[in-house]
Amino acid sequence: ILLDEIEAALAELPPNQREVFLAHEIDGRSFAEISKETGVSVNTLLSRKHYAVQRLRKRLKERILK
Repeated sequence: ILLDEIEAALAELPPNQREVFLAHEIDGRSFAEISKETGVSVNTLLSRKHYAVQRLRKRLKERILK
């Protein structure tokens, strides 16, 4: 059930946040690699990941504590 909640929370992220989160956390790619591949600055990628983590925490906290 927890895995379902995580998948649902990831699906709710804006695409640009989801992509950087998955590339960094799941694929293990560095921000420099992602930046080189996408043309997006490292600082922008860091910001997107930060907001993704905030959204995921909020969403999962709400669902798990229900």
